[in-house]
Amino acid sequence: MLTPLPDSEWTPQAAAHLLNRAAFGGTPDEIQKLHALGHRRAVESLLGAGEELDLFPAPEMEPLAARMHALKKENLSREAFQERKKKERALTKQQTEELRQWWLRRMLKSPNPAREKATLFWHGHWATGIRKVNDPFLMHRQNETLRANALGPFAPLAKQITRDPAMMKYLDLQSSSAKKPNENFAREVMELFTLGEGHYSEADITEAARAFTGYRINQRAGSFEFSAKQADSRTKTVLGKTGPLTGDDVIDIIVAQPRCSEFLAAKIWTFYAGTKPPEPLQKALGKEYRIRGMDTGKLLRSIFTSREFYEPVVVRHQIKSPVQWLIQMCKALEIPLLSRKQSLSLLSNLGQNLFEPPSVKGWDGGRAWISSSTLLVRYNAAGNIVRGGTGPKPNIDQIFPSALSSEQAVDLLAWRLFQSPMPPALRNRTLAFLSENGSSPAARCDLLHLLMSTPEYQLT
Repeated sequence: MLTPLPDSEWTPQAAAHLLNRAAFGGTPDEIQKLHALGHRRAVESLLGAGEELDLFPAPEMEPLAARMHALKKENLSREAFQERKKKERALTKQQTEELRQWWLRRMLKSPNPAREKATLFWHGHWATGIRKVNDPFLMHRQNETLRANALGPFAPLAKQITRDPAMMKYLDLQSSSAKKPNENFAREVMELFTLGEGHYSEADITEAARAFTGYRINQRAGSFEFSAKQADSRTKTVLGKTGPLTGDDVIDIIVAQPRCSEFLAAKIWTFYAGTKPPEPLQKALGKEYRIRGMDTGKLLRSIFTSREFYEPVVVRHQIKSPVQWLIQMCKALEIPLLSRKQSLSLLSNLGQNLFEPPSVKGWDGGRAWISSSTLLVRYNAAGNIVRGGTGPKPNIDQIFPSALSSEQAVDLLAWRLFQSPMPPALRNRTLAFLSENGSSPAARCDLLHLLMSTPEYQLT
């Protein structure tokens, strides 16, 4: 079992760690308020927060198939039809960009950032890409499904995602029939989404594929529908269970396997803690997940209140994903989100396009986020942002007052940017910079840029 964190170890640094990992970080004032709640109330405030949905109205769009159907009814000439199709492709691209920026803004401003962080986790787990789906309406629908179930039981989420039109298009499930079941879909469900490689047989794949037949998409509505004529209703055997199994039955059978809870809990721990759990911890996490009814929110409560989550090997040892880097920076500098063009270009160059994971396996994360080229992008972007070259400029007097002594300035910057004391060597270099360059606005911007271009700043 996980070990509860003693109250004596609930420090401001622990509160900052919780806010960074459970959500996307915060300002010094937000960290202070979270710490003042006490540990358990702080965790509950994050995981149990409500949300004003009208703060983030859904982007206006309709299924691409519906638009194309309406277009065909116009009886246009060949040339006019091709020109309209070109405009529809441009509209799809525009709506995809709007959808990405909508989600980024929601991550930054949501009163329930922990739900957004969990939605980001599941987006990387049930990885689905817009390039193949080619319909932002479907991607938005999937995103809302992930959000609604992000902190709840796993089985209902799995059932909804296997019937999700975006996922169905991405893994070609919509044409699976009794005569030709889609075994690749069944394999991905077991290998990548629920059990991990080697914890099923080829016969299990073949039989499970038969259970997922008859799943269809109502293209014009962008919704799921079931075709009994195309479904295989005969007896099947999956993981030792026999009967006229449906896709939902297969999910229930899989979720009942102890391996499922261990596999998922390990992925959840790795996403939030930044390290793969050793086997004893993985076993403990899996057991905790099962005890909690495979409820992700309840598992996260156990993780966020555990001593293991605040161990030195976990705190400030996770490389920020590009999305985490961008949102946490906006919070730390207390600036609005960059413009759509700027933020999406930046994330693309850093290797994390929302709604476009590199493959069905999602993003690798960790050290894969960092290379010589992406580090240079981070460093250059930090300089532009600090100086207001790419949009809103931080209020340098608010976040770094000139009246502070050098020692006070270093402590303030360490807390705002790193949420921990600077390593001695970095602290000495920072003090030397202040001594040599003074505290003019330009010098303070230069120092912010330098600190945000350190290896320490890339960690959270």
